[in-house]
Amino acid sequence: MMIDLVEVAERSRTGVKMASRDWELGLFRKIQELLKEHKLDFSKAEEFINTDNSMADAAFQAAVDFIVDMGAYCISTGRIIRFSEAEVKDAIKAAPKQIVMGEGKDVRIFKQGKIEGREPPNICPGHHAPFTEDLGMMVVKNFAQIPRTDFLEGFNFPAVDGVEILGPPLEAYASRKQVAYLREGIRRAGKPGLAIVYYPISTRASSFLSVLSQECGLRSTDGVLFTLLPDVKIEYDYLTSAIIYDQHGFFGVNGAFGIVGGFCGGPDGAAVESIARTIVGWMVYHDKIHYPGVEHMLTLTATKLTFHPINYARSVVYQALNRNSNHIYMEWDIPSSELCTEENLWESAVRSIEGTINGANLYAHRVSRPRMNAGQTPLEAEFMIEVSDATLKAGLKRGDGGELLKKMTKPLEGRNSAPGKTIQECYDLVHHRPSAEYAAIYDRVKKGLTDLGLEFE
Repeated sequence: MMIDLVEVAERSRTGVKMASRDWELGLFRKIQELLKEHKLDFSKAEEFINTDNSMADAAFQAAVDFIVDMGAYCISTGRIIRFSEAEVKDAIKAAPKQIVMGEGKDVRIFKQGKIEGREPPNICPGHHAPFTEDLGMMVVKNFAQIPRTDFLEGFNFPAVDGVEILGPPLEAYASRKQVAYLREGIRRAGKPGLAIVYYPISTRASSFLSVLSQECGLRSTDGVLFTLLPDVKIEYDYLTSAIIYDQHGFFGVNGAFGIVGGFCGGPDGAAVESIARTIVGWMVYHDKIHYPGVEHMLTLTATKLTFHPINYARSVVYQALNRNSNHIYMEWDIPSSELCTEENLWESAVRSIEGTINGANLYAHRVSRPRMNAGQTPLEAEFMIEVSDATLKAGLKRGDGGELLKKMTKPLEGRNSAPGKTIQECYDLVHHRPSAEYAAIYDRVKKGLTDLGLEFE
């Protein structure tokens, strides 16, 4: 039987007390132990996409072993939440393979893809980014206009009604405004029933619960971002909110990628952590959609363009989840280069190709360290979809796709992240189209991909 969230709360209150630093060091030691036990070493991997099913299965088993041996850590109480092997296996079996979201004519079925599958992936094209309040509603409308949109995530902003957002009262008020902008933006796009996902203005339960309203807030067919913290940690406010939202039928979204350079170690350790965070996110928050994978600190800090063996590690994560569970997962398209640059679109193309081949749905193209109003435009989301469709049309398998990624990334590897423009400087939100400069950049990158063998409609 799937573990109840009330039981998770009880264990977070009564579990063994431990200092956060001791948990982190224990996590490092356990993951290194599991890497040796399961013979997981990505340092010599030559492929960009894994083709060895046994490698994916070993990584999944290592993650299960981690959860059984270590559990999860509650930062609010400083206690360990333990799970039995039977509870972990029951949870894996209970995870849904598809969910229904939205309502009316805008209902969508969001599901787990297939490795080397033939069906187009589900799409969340945008947000999870910072925009000023004056642009919010127009940005939402533009992303909702993208035909393949399955759901839209919210956005954050620094001030509401001209007042800086500080403290629980304003955080709760700003949260309600965010959902109002989402609701009105999708209505103006002609998709009033489209599913939306609340992006936390803050992690306080008061912010989450302020938007819980079938009439003017989130509907039960919408979702909420309940991300498990790095190093397999949870916190009380998320758990509090998850208990309430779960009872009303909302779906949760979990950010579950492992970070190379953190306590999990290298790409192989980050892969194990990512799989574990996906499973634990389902167990402690009942998250039904996840964006797992592996990211390098250089990408997350927008320092340099970094690919291999990070791509390989991501493919192991996706394949492990696909082969051993029903978990619905997405690839987060987060290039380190900024908007209106060729580098940004090339990085996006890499993510779209690898995600599609590995059975991942595609999630919210956004610059990894976005400046205000400079995280995304609809052009990158539409490009992401076009590249995915071209990948399916070419019938790329894991081996061929990996060879294509090698060619694509060779001239990009190690480059500094390219500076770019704001959405106002490179995109016309009134007419839903890029600037002439950005359109020319888009055409050049598509031409480059065509020269490499992809065909676009």
